Amino acid sequence: MSTTLVDTVTHWTAAELRGLPSEQRDAILLEAAKRAGPDYSHNAELMDFEAFREEDLHGRSFSTQSR
Repeated sequence: MSTTLVDTVTHWTAAELRGLPSEQRDAILLEAAKRAGPDYSHNAELMDFEAFREEDLHGRSFSTQSR
């Protein structure tokens, strides 16, 4: 695997990231995750929520309408 320099200054938008080659995009996202990790492991408020309520899940829906 080649070494890719990661731009740690640019604030990438989702559209800009989607336009990058996958290897470069993955390297940028990996670096961002590494930097964010300590924030989440040391700040309970960042993880003290429920992502979904039971009624938010559509797995048991009988509706034929696309979502």
